Amino acid sequence: MPVHFRKAESPVRAVKRVARTHLDETLARLRRPSHPAAVHQARKEIKKLRAVFRLVQGEIRRRDYRKAGKALRQTGHRLAVPRDARVMLKAFEGLTGEAGGRRFPNLYRRLKSHYRRKSRAFQADDSVPATRKDLRKVDRRVKRLRIESGGWKTYASGLRRSYRLGWQACKEARKRPLPEHLHEWRKQVKTFWHQLRLLCPDWPVAVRQMMDRLEQLGELLGHDHDLSLLQKFLQKHGGGELPELKKLNELIKTRQQTLCAAALKLGSRLYAEPPAVICARLGRHWKSWYHDFD
Repeated sequence: MPVHFRKAESPVRAVKRVARTHLDETLARLRRPSHPAAVHQARKEIKKLRAVFRLVQGEIRRRDYRKAGKALRQTGHRLAVPRDARVMLKAFEGLTGEAGGRRFPNLYRRLKSHYRRKSRAFQADDSVPATRKDLRKVDRRVKRLRIESGGWKTYASGLRRSYRLGWQACKEARKRPLPEHLHEWRKQVKTFWHQLRLLCPDWPVAVRQMMDRLEQLGELLGHDHDLSLLQKFLQKHGGGELPELKKLNELIKTRQQTLCAAALKLGSRLYAEPPAVICARLGRHWKSWYHDFD
């Protein structure tokens, strides 16, 4: 079950509780740094934490937001190294199927070797201790958080900003569907999705359907990004395997075209309305749920 705010909580209490929950979950995952799935899940928890801070960005001290954001970015970057090595291997396997290792033996060996090397390096260097140190800094920031406002006002500007950034990123991706634009769009989609899940456990059907489509859009854009990482790795480390490289690049290109077309079609519907309109509607739904606590 996703963590969410409760009706009877003040905003500051809700934010502190949820942030501490994600911090504790991240630290729990990092007790098993040799398990790739645990590292991947820890990075997901950090993204959820960043979404919480962005939701109340305008209601907390600028210094707290800036310092917490910096620490969380640093932890995310550290965890991205073994995560990226793993997802490139997974993207290769998903793209080529069970016969991929036989069809592209040399490239497959390079990907596996790269994954093992990055995983061992992550466990051997100071990445995990440094990440724990940064998370303790964030924890201290969370304990000192102050939020004076209450009700929908606390969250309205942060949620509107998240939707607006995704709305703008959608426009840019439609004009120029480059990997960096699609990746930026994905980040904004995931932030908005996390925030909607956080704000209310009982949205009406229309909002729940929108959330399902946001999750689907995030998955499409995520698969595209993983293939872009794979392609960059092959360009850098696949030299000398030109026959294999050419065939695999053709597969990547075809798959990305399909993913991009589906993402643009879905995203154009999701981001059809301007930020003020959709966020006003979400505010009415939230207040209806929150009713006498607003």
